[in-house]
Amino acid sequence: MKFSISDKDIFENNFQESESELYIDPRAYTSDIEFPDPSQFRIYDTTLRDGEQTPGVALTAPQKYEIAKMISRLGCHILDMGFPAAHPSESEALRMVLDGKHKGEIRQDLEILVMCRANHKDIDHTLEVLRGVGAAPNEITFLIFTSASNLHLKYKLGSMFLKEAGLSPDKLNEMPLEWFRERNEIMIRDAISYARSCGIEEVEFGTEDASRTPVEQLISLVRSGVEAGATRYIFPDTTGSLTPESTAYYCKRLRAAFPDLPMVSHFHNDYSLVTANVITSCRYGMSSFGVTLNGIGERAGNAPLHSVVVALKMLYGIDIPGFQYHLLCEASELVERLTGIMTQAHEPIVGRNVFAHETGIHTHGILHHPKTYEPINADLVGGNRHFVYGKHSGSNLIKHILEKARTRIESSGKELTEELVAHVLREVKSVRIQRAETEKTSDMVKELRVHLKGIGLTEEDVLAIAESIEVGSL
Repeated sequence: MKFSISDKDIFENNFQESESELYIDPRAYTSDIEFPDPSQFRIYDTTLRDGEQTPGVALTAPQKYEIAKMISRLGCHILDMGFPAAHPSESEALRMVLDGKHKGEIRQDLEILVMCRANHKDIDHTLEVLRGVGAAPNEITFLIFTSASNLHLKYKLGSMFLKEAGLSPDKLNEMPLEWFRERNEIMIRDAISYARSCGIEEVEFGTEDASRTPVEQLISLVRSGVEAGATRYIFPDTTGSLTPESTAYYCKRLRAAFPDLPMVSHFHNDYSLVTANVITSCRYGMSSFGVTLNGIGERAGNAPLHSVVVALKMLYGIDIPGFQYHLLCEASELVERLTGIMTQAHEPIVGRNVFAHETGIHTHGILHHPKTYEPINADLVGGNRHFVYGKHSGSNLIKHILEKARTRIESSGKELTEELVAHVLREVKSVRIQRAETEKTSDMVKELRVHLKGIGLTEEDVLAIAESIEVGSL
């Protein structure tokens, strides 16, 4: 039996019914949720700082500049350059970005941010680096940070506080928590006041481990920073411990305490709740949010840019003005190439399998109406819909591909019949099973693990370096 399937009948939106008649748009359930005006949203990209903290990842200055240009093209609003005083390559990356602004390769309105610890030495060193790259203090936002939780204050910063107070490290256990909190507030007031006295006009104040800090204690610390001259506050979930419920609790309390203060969320993904938490923070007053390309970062990573912006758009109707959604897949591939860290195949929005289909049931639906199994249009994010042929393929997809290549098939002396389709389908399934039996997939995974292990230096590499150093050079 002959058949005919035309591409004209596939993937064209010439359907009898409107989309609203065929399925319920998820925005139907979220349209009454109040958000800030989309024009107030500010995307704060920290790929070049927190993203590079992915174990094993190290980016050169030219590589950072390439990513910075992509962040600019995407339409992000804030670019976190990290610690320019940490290494010559970091200051070089900052110089390249500032030059890129002058040359028009990076948007003029892209805010550039650098980081330093809460002490005069770090601030002075960072200012020296800025002078070296031709930047004035008022051109750059300074993120000055300390810790917030009692755990961090006593067992991370405690020895430093004791030393500055002229006390023995042996006093750590006997000193009350209140003493460490007081020392911390004194330190952050002094650092931010000093930064402002140096001509730094925009100071963002950050508090590590804020999400595990009693909220009144956190508010007191933030107030110290604001009174000293901080112009924005960044609220970190350093260990990814927030839930949407606790995110709402903190954000509502912070917004009530500081109704006019610009605030940023900076969340990690340890429990895979980060996108939901970022959206919750936006609902409750933090319209600026920290993200990384591909969600890279230490441990389980940071909030992925692609997930946050597309979820806001497709599930809540928040279309961020000027953001170039169609560049998301291109940006993802760029970061994969430069970092050596691949996204999982089923990563939402940008994963290789997001717009791929194999099973007969799914391909049959997609061939008739893409929305049957694709909630996101591939074109929106620069993705590519494609079919994979294998064990789970069905006859409709085989018909489709053979019809597309009708001339080629018929020139080989074959007629497009149902019998040919059935025979090709059997062979496709058979070949895929044979490939599985060769364990080729297992070998590929082993190679990938070796690659990932080789990105960073191992313990053995460090010991070999130590052994190779000439004694006389020490």
